[in-house]
Amino acid sequence: MSVSDVRYNVNTNHTTELKYTPALTKRSLTKHYNSGGMVFKIFLFFSMVFARSVGQNTEDGVYGEDATFILNQPVAINARKMSKALNEQGVVATCRYLLYKTYLDWYGAKDSCRNVTLPMTLKTRGSMATVKTEAENKDLVTLMKLAYGVKYVGKKYDRRNWVWLGMEKVINNDKKLPKKQVGEKFFNSSEWRWVDGSEPVWWNWQKKMPDQEIDKKTKLFQDKVSLSKRGTWDDSFGFKVMPYACNYCGKYIVIKKHVRWEQARKMCESFGLTMAKINSKEDNNELDMAAKIMMGEEVGQKRWNNTNWIWIGTREVMDENGIGTGVWKHHDGTPLLWETPGWDFKRQPDNWVRKRGEQQAVAFSRINKKWDDSFLHKKRPFACMCPEEACSTNIY
Repeated sequence: MSVSDVRYNVNTNHTTELKYTPALTKRSLTKHYNSGGMVFKIFLFFSMVFARSVGQNTEDGVYGEDATFILNQPVAINARKMSKALNEQGVVATCRYLLYKTYLDWYGAKDSCRNVTLPMTLKTRGSMATVKTEAENKDLVTLMKLAYGVKYVGKKYDRRNWVWLGMEKVINNDKKLPKKQVGEKFFNSSEWRWVDGSEPVWWNWQKKMPDQEIDKKTKLFQDKVSLSKRGTWDDSFGFKVMPYACNYCGKYIVIKKHVRWEQARKMCESFGLTMAKINSKEDNNELDMAAKIMMGEEVGQKRWNNTNWIWIGTREVMDENGIGTGVWKHHDGTPLLWETPGWDFKRQPDNWVRKRGEQQAVAFSRINKKWDDSFLHKKRPFACMCPEEACSTNIY
């Protein structure tokens, strides 16, 4: 089990608090772990797996319903290729996180993330992005590159180079720090909390940060955390506006760009993902929620508007004459396991034949979550799938 393979247990009456020694810095934590100290490794493992719940209201909690979420290694995504398909998309995602391009202050971002219904469970509340490991931090950097391109945009503090994280200083946050007591050397993790109530166990402050400067007009101090595209952290004023990141842990990533089915398959693979496979009603519902998050809930007025349909990676097996056999498989040759998929109307699939071939690829309806067999040449949005689960849960 790697350090990033951690579990967070949260119930509806408590937030989760991970208890670590505040004096351990990011470097010393890594040093202790890598030194082979068995006692420390056992401590770290059980601290992460069996997080202690404290008597505190869960209004700001990440997950409810006594869910156990296991966070696996983030999925590697080719940001350079994938970002080109996301130019006009207001919400972008990795398998672990969401980024909203809308500029909000920290408090507005916190409320917005809490209103996100996580596709993974369809019933738990979301939260601002939390970062517990270096791998998660790198995944957020990838997310920013997906949203705004791999290069820095404009000057250093251009808002497109920064994103809000769900961390704030909760102790000693109302006074100016002496100039000789700023920076990571003097960072005390026990004074900071993630929105899930846990104390930070990993961090990556940029040089001389945090410095807790004061705004002369409002008399407020910098006590919220933002992340740069370079992966470094800065303490910021909560009233500043910028893009923000939320926890996601979804299986599907929906791309608004309209392409043909075969092109969609190749693009998903070039991103480091695979084309979406739906094998159950739960999968179908999760794709619907992912589509609502990444494309919005507004649909085209006309039923057969291509915007209303999303390509998924399922096709009919054709015989040697190019005629459909009635057998449906996924793009990788694996069988469709859902015995009663939700075909649109009783007559679907109807296998219409035209000059350019027979209807043989599945499209998912954003209107009613039903399926339709469609012509391969149609240009539509498409859904990719994480090849490995970024998270798993005991909900189902």
